[in-house]
Amino acid sequence: MKEENYKSATVKAGLGYVLALKPLELWLASCRLVVRGDEYFRSLREKGRPAIIALWHSGLIYTLFHFRKYPGAIMISPSSDGDWVAKAVAAWGQIPVRGSRHKGGLQAIKKLSEIVKKRRANVGIVADGSRGPAMKAQKGAVVLARLTGIPIIPTGFAARYAIYFNSWDKMVLPYPGSRVSMIYGEPMFIEPDSKGMMIEKARRELEERLNDASRNARHVLGL
Repeated sequence: MKEENYKSATVKAGLGYVLALKPLELWLASCRLVVRGDEYFRSLREKGRPAIIALWHSGLIYTLFHFRKYPGAIMISPSSDGDWVAKAVAAWGQIPVRGSRHKGGLQAIKKLSEIVKKRRANVGIVADGSRGPAMKAQKGAVVLARLTGIPIIPTGFAARYAIYFNSWDKMVLPYPGSRVSMIYGEPMFIEPDSKGMMIEKARRELEERLNDASRNARHVLGL
């Protein structure tokens, strides 16, 4: 794999795009964040150990913003719709790795695995993919955890007041100043010899943990 670094990823985004993101950053930075359950992730960071951050597509905007200060690699759809996400990720110093269940998914998982092993970098994966169904986990995060031996940390996001897009995932953009919550669920470890039904069982467990984290995120805000 060609060597990449976070600084070059930022350059690839283009200065114009970096500047164009500033209003969105100010918008999201105005939100009043409540975080719960991040002790394990903070412990990993202090030890220089990586994790796979799993999320639902609906919370993509704020979750990418939340994790922008933690260098890592993010799996993003190779479609034209994923272009803005890839540029945003690069502008925030992350490495976008293009791939999905429908196109280039296996190659993307292999590349993410290489990045983890070479750089000990965190990885972000949208568990329900780029096309859904919404809140139905695909197996990419589980396969990556099996290949790398690092834990999956499911996350949940909610906003007290927000714009809900008319899209398959009902993507959420919190209003400026709105209360938002980010919940970290219990980590999942996948045995290196897992396959077949073991992978499917882990996939279902990840789905349940993501939904639990999402419910907890709403509960924290009284929703």
